[in-house]
Amino acid sequence: MEKVNTDELISKLISGTYEEFSDSIVVFLKIYDKKTNFEELNNNCLREKLWKRLFYYLTDYTHLDHHHHYLAALRILSRDKTNLNELITDEAIKIILQNAILTKICEEEQISYTADTIESLKLLCNLLFNSVKVQQSKVLVSSLPYLIDRIKNYSNNVPHNIKLFDMRILFLVTALNISTREIVKIDLCGDIYLIKIIEEFVTQNRDNRTTVIKNEEIMVVFEVLKVLFNLYIHSDDTGVEDQEKYRNLVLNLYKLLVFKYSLQQDDLESNVINLLTVIPSSCYTPIVRPVENDDCESVYQNMDMSAIRVLLKFLDQRLDCKINLIENISPVVTALIRLVKSEKIIRKYVRLQILPPLKDVMNRPEEGTTLRAKLCKLLTSPLTELRDLVAELLFILCKENVSRMVKYTGYGNAAGMFAKKGLLGPNNSFPPTQAETNYSSESEDSETEEYLKFKEQINPVTGCFENPKSNPLEGMTDAQKEYEALQLVNLVDKLTREGIVRPCRIGDDGKPKPIEHVLELQSELSRQQYGRKDSDSE
Repeated sequence: MEKVNTDELISKLISGTYEEFSDSIVVFLKIYDKKTNFEELNNNCLREKLWKRLFYYLTDYTHLDHHHHYLAALRILSRDKTNLNELITDEAIKIILQNAILTKICEEEQISYTADTIESLKLLCNLLFNSVKVQQSKVLVSSLPYLIDRIKNYSNNVPHNIKLFDMRILFLVTALNISTREIVKIDLCGDIYLIKIIEEFVTQNRDNRTTVIKNEEIMVVFEVLKVLFNLYIHSDDTGVEDQEKYRNLVLNLYKLLVFKYSLQQDDLESNVINLLTVIPSSCYTPIVRPVENDDCESVYQNMDMSAIRVLLKFLDQRLDCKINLIENISPVVTALIRLVKSEKIIRKYVRLQILPPLKDVMNRPEEGTTLRAKLCKLLTSPLTELRDLVAELLFILCKENVSRMVKYTGYGNAAGMFAKKGLLGPNNSFPPTQAETNYSSESEDSETEEYLKFKEQINPVTGCFENPKSNPLEGMTDAQKEYEALQLVNLVDKLTREGIVRPCRIGDDGKPKPIEHVLELQSELSRQQYGRKDSDSE
């Protein structure tokens, strides 16, 4: 394309004849197709004049064939937030909704989806994303019944791209205007129709596991999962019908996880995991199924654990991420915590995958590439939110037994969690927690020969085998020992007074308490000698 004078182009769009405008709009779409900001429109009210001219011709029904060009131009311009709240009016929103066929309830056979429809839906998505005014618009909210009605009556005649942007609009509305969630879910029963879309997708594709599905088809499912997340994130549904609805949804999530669609599997699993974090944990039962055939890849106690296996594989892959750790890892860890707390068989299976019977006692728990090692590394992460989640998962897998947690993670790695939970109490042995009584007393693991062989030489702090070390005080006289002790006390006292360190003692609640003077530590020595209890039996 030959170089175009953009100033002249904008001038023709704003003040040229209709023929000049019509020719220029095609050129505008080609030149500005990928642009996201338009500084050249910042002066002389050019932006306002261009928006006004586009809407003028959009309401001129003598040139209907060109309306999709005007809507496409508005879609491009709406990427720029500059003055967007001032540019968009209720009347403009009504015009866009009308072109998107969202101003009245229509019978399916009466609807003709055109390029105007899809451009209008795309334009609405941009406006919702970039304009607070549109997000809170009563005119837009009033269109939700028409949108839900269209979703309710989807047929095979509705193009996938229409469904995709319908769902994207619904996601943006419910994400950015919280008040619409109740309208969609309660008043319009929208979640029922959304679950139906997932169910129909699973049914249509369950026998075609290796077939590459159309990109837009799977993208529609992604958007549905995201909308459901918005609707359920703060839901308090407790009725019998609600529970049945959730169980049906979990069954379909199970099917989404175990079926291989050969397309964007990671994104699919990520959206399913996000949704699992907001579904009532009492409804998780359908995610593990009785084994129905010999094709099942993961069987445990005659139950199909394929979906849980997918979640663990997803976790393993996300643990290799180097950036956005909280965003990448927290959702799947949260989902696993809820799952292992809700179903005993899930906890047992997950424990076998993450904390199998100990054989490698020569390396520290955080060393290696196993799931156990990757998770133990995060126990000392500066990202406290992530660290606490991982610690909670491992602690539950250990039946909330302190001794077992030390065995699998090392006291040094778990000390932060013990301190936070008040499990550093001054007892002669690691005490069973109150929550520990909620678990069965049966042993889920027997100590391996490797572990028993080196048990007495395993350092509970590091969690691995250590060769016996010589006593550093050996050969010293009592006077020398006393001198070294005083040097140490003086050094700690100096560091304390200078604010470099803050020594603590363990309070009666099992949590660290700051001391006033270093000599207070002396009275604590006899209280810090914890015994050890390594058996996995309770």
